[in-house]
Amino acid sequence: MPAYGGETTAAEGRPSAGPHEARRFVGRAAQLAMVTGMLASERPHASFAVVEGDPGIGKSRLLAELADWASGHGTAVLTGRTAEQGVSHPFELLLDVLAGAEDASSSGADGGGRPAPVGRASGGMLLERLASAEHAALTGGVLGVERHRLYRAVRDSLTAAAGRRRLLVLLDDVHAADEASLELLDYLVRHPPKANVVVVLAARTGRLPTRLRGSLSRLRDDVARVMLAPLSAAEVDELTTAESPNRRRWLYEASCGNPLYLEILSAGESRPVWELGRSPAIVDDRVAVAIDDMIRAELRALPSDQRLVAAAAAVAGDNFDPAYVAHVADLPPARTDAATDALVARDVLRSAGAQLVFRHPLVRAAAYGLAGPAWRLAAHGRAAAYLAGLGEPPSRQAPHLEQAFRPGDVAAAKVLAAAAEQVLDTAPSASTHWLYAALRALPDRPDTLDRRHQLWLLLARALTVCGRLAESKEILHRLVAVASRHRCPALELLAANERLLGRLPEARAILLGELARANGESVGHEDAAGPGAQAGPDTTAGTCDDVAVRLELAATEILDGGLADAEVHATAVLERCGRDPARRGAAAAASTLLTLVRVQAGRHAAAGAQLAHAQWAVDGLDDAELRGMLDLVSPLAWTELMAERYDDAMRHLDRGVRVARRFGRNHVVPEMYLVRSVVHGRVGRVTEALRDAEDAEEIAMAVGGRELHRFATTMRLRPLLWHSGPARAAAVLTGIRRAPSLRSSWWRASASAAIAEVALDLGDLQLCRSVLPDAGNAELPASVGPAAVRLRARAELMSGNLSASRDLVDRARELAHAGGLHGEMSATALVEAELLAAGDRLDDAIGAGVSAVSGAQTAGLPVREGQARVLLAELYHRGSEPAAGREHLGIAKALFQRSGADWLAGQATNAQRRLGAGQPRRRACGPGVATLSGREREIAQMVAQGLTNQAIADRLFLSRRTVEAHIARIFAKVGVSSRVALARLYGTPPS
Repeated sequence: MPAYGGETTAAEGRPSAGPHEARRFVGRAAQLAMVTGMLASERPHASFAVVEGDPGIGKSRLLAELADWASGHGTAVLTGRTAEQGVSHPFELLLDVLAGAEDASSSGADGGGRPAPVGRASGGMLLERLASAEHAALTGGVLGVERHRLYRAVRDSLTAAAGRRRLLVLLDDVHAADEASLELLDYLVRHPPKANVVVVLAARTGRLPTRLRGSLSRLRDDVARVMLAPLSAAEVDELTTAESPNRRRWLYEASCGNPLYLEILSAGESRPVWELGRSPAIVDDRVAVAIDDMIRAELRALPSDQRLVAAAAAVAGDNFDPAYVAHVADLPPARTDAATDALVARDVLRSAGAQLVFRHPLVRAAAYGLAGPAWRLAAHGRAAAYLAGLGEPPSRQAPHLEQAFRPGDVAAAKVLAAAAEQVLDTAPSASTHWLYAALRALPDRPDTLDRRHQLWLLLARALTVCGRLAESKEILHRLVAVASRHRCPALELLAANERLLGRLPEARAILLGELARANGESVGHEDAAGPGAQAGPDTTAGTCDDVAVRLELAATEILDGGLADAEVHATAVLERCGRDPARRGAAAAASTLLTLVRVQAGRHAAAGAQLAHAQWAVDGLDDAELRGMLDLVSPLAWTELMAERYDDAMRHLDRGVRVARRFGRNHVVPEMYLVRSVVHGRVGRVTEALRDAEDAEEIAMAVGGRELHRFATTMRLRPLLWHSGPARAAAVLTGIRRAPSLRSSWWRASASAAIAEVALDLGDLQLCRSVLPDAGNAELPASVGPAAVRLRARAELMSGNLSASRDLVDRARELAHAGGLHGEMSATALVEAELLAAGDRLDDAIGAGVSAVSGAQTAGLPVREGQARVLLAELYHRGSEPAAGREHLGIAKALFQRSGADWLAGQATNAQRRLGAGQPRRRACGPGVATLSGREREIAQMVAQGLTNQAIADRLFLSRRTVEAHIARIFAKVGVSSRVALARLYGTPPS
């Protein structure tokens, strides 16, 4: 990615003065304008700007941009900075400035506005005088008055260098300047040059020397303070456009918006480069190299005690106190305190109440690498012993024991296992590491076998919630095979893993086998499982919890289309747990699954009551209870989505994602993101829909959910088309067609509807027909049935088969009406409008289009409403009513723009141009009866007489929607907005 700063120097991790034209400058426009405004003000005396910010925040880059701006605007530029750490000379900060000022005042500037190129060796009379004065002062041979004469000569040299133009002096790393430079700078602040000179001083936050800060504070109007804050999330996005949205968010959070840290982290792969809560060793080689180049070199230049304390602090942890660090470093407290104070002064460490922290985890990682592995091993051992002596909990000791234990250390294994169990529900990733370490530490003997099995089961559970399903599954197969007392929970978890991996026949076989074993039946479900499925071992070990097995079976059957079996299992669980307070979570899960079954089966009356109960049950769980039942959030949200309860779906999904993130439940996150993406798309948040769909794809792939990854990719098609147009959507669609078919029949049907809709918009009728189910299939899921029938109706229409299209439209309307689905009724009305228009029934087509708009508004679907209005505009244009068409197109365009549907907005703009070409502008209000057609005059007279729309329809043998369309056109033509106003205008029969 393009880095924020220029090239980086080792000592400070700062952008160098080298070429940076190709680098992108983001997020500092206001700060740049503040200083350039000072240059443009043409002041008769010098002014100052103080630029402050954390290391790596972009101070040097801002100075480089200021130099470029000044050079391009006829302003001379002089720059200075401190030398590498520990290599300082008197006036080091100002040597280049003084040399440049002398040369500029004596030989003038080049034609480009810069001073003639100079070095410290050129024009050095002033430098020699200063150097001599400094040497004499050090030996006691020069009076203060003589030094001030020299300082006045420096001021005069800068005034002469500015001449009648402007001069910009850029001084970097002023916080590290030598005393001689600070004294001279202080003089220049108190006695500024008499010319338009702007001096910019860059320093780390809070470290501008006290002498300078006091002098600058007295300038008031002639000093500007420029604080560089971290980049915002949007600015980081702008710098990392090549990364996925999920990766961009991680980079922003991990870098804390610091451009230097962002550059370092971006050098790595997509996976995190360190794992919080463990040792800060970097696991990405490219990031490790970047840290070595940009941060660690600064730490290596520290005095020995400071290096040792920094390394010990890095071992100690995220928060520590000096006594703890002294023990880890094996140094006396006094030396540790002195080194710690020095590190705080250098901004390597920072105070956080009574504790100390590194200024950023990357600085801790750099400090961790200062020492060798043998020293670190011993240091971690000292840290673990110190914490144990204080009685700290196992989770505090574990990060150190993990690095310091020896095989066979039973005591260490006990602490590591206890720590893993302690954090399993809150930090499962750390739990996995400590369990692996505990298993390596625990001796493999007969007397430890049961404990090892228990730890393997805990490890499998931790791996599952982290999303490392393949690793978990391998462990679980071994546990199930040994028939220990841990077999049943292992088997239940194994079935859940198979479901999450999309291996539905395998999951069903495992669960049905366990139910058969519990009932004393013979085990064997080859037909249900399919070839190659594993039904589980035939063992005499105890049977599993019937509730857990049936819940998992219900979830599996729903995915695979076995709605009747799913209902049986969910009902059984609900009957058993519905009144048991101890099993509220299981009851909520059963209620949710039962609701989903009924919605998919089209039993909407029963589903409505059950949905209310499911929502009540889930909302009654606190976060700790929901943590163990997060698998039910996505089914509940799918159900609410199908019922067009979008606000409820978003509420549950937002809570589910928050709880999952809080407790590290990565395995459930991708499906939540996927459902939320679909909801966002429906309610007109296209950008958010694309972001969540891309996150779902990325996380699903990371956790091994290839089936979910393919599903998420498919469901991204619609918002992608709306946002980016046919070319992007067609490219993704090509990849989808090459991928294996989804194994879940439910997901497959939903994906087919999405593919069919996009295929129709792309004009691919053959693909649309090939992916849609048979429209005559009475067992289509209710969530897909209306959409599938509607899409096939549109396909028949586009192929010219109007009769077949009419039959399918009627069936789609019936299905949508049965479910009370206003959104689907709107979509069906839109197809019907196209069908009627194709049959030259323009008035009826407009009536259907009006119904489509109304239904979309009722359902809260702005993109659908916009699409309906675009069609209405075409129909009104055909009916020689361009003004009404223009109005609908304007509204549609605004709806698309607000929704982030950029391509659709562009299409609306094109339609405006196309329909507006050659059309004379007509008055918004019609002149009266002369503009009405014969039918419209007839209807206007009936309205004036007080007849209702239905009465008019009955008298004229028209549909009510056709009458509504006529009245809408009458209102537009005569310039009224109500029936009362129309009656006033046409109170007598029109002639």
